[in-house]
Amino acid sequence: MPVRKEDEIMAEHLLKGGKMLEKSCKTCGCPLFEVKGKTLCVVCEERDSSLQQANSTAAQEKDYGLQAGIEGSSLQGKLSQENTVLADELAGTILALCRRIQSEKDPNHCLTLMNSVKTGTEALQILCQL
Repeated sequence: MPVRKEDEIMAEHLLKGGKMLEKSCKTCGCPLFEVKGKTLCVVCEERDSSLQQANSTAAQEKDYGLQAGIEGSSLQGKLSQENTVLADELAGTILALCRRIQSEKDPNHCLTLMNSVKTGTEALQILCQL
């Protein structure tokens, strides 16, 4: 699912009866909205929802894809059951971080996420060598 532009997200909420407020979100800078009596940032809410969907998809891919990759490789015999679970979890986390990088606008946050991916990948390689 492609990431929608901020103005598209806000326009949709205005059409649904949301009220744009004068206050801005401290995270993304977009105007806050009042929706059904709650004050919230509709942009951050949608992005958080997209991130949760990506994490769910990553977990499914991790369960099917990585496990199949480990089973089909020489790693299966080398990794204990506990290390296999850890490798699966680590690979899923790396994938989720990669997806966050795609939508990150702040270069400093992007660099932090990229360093986390690098560290996670190195840890996964070490784990697979055990």
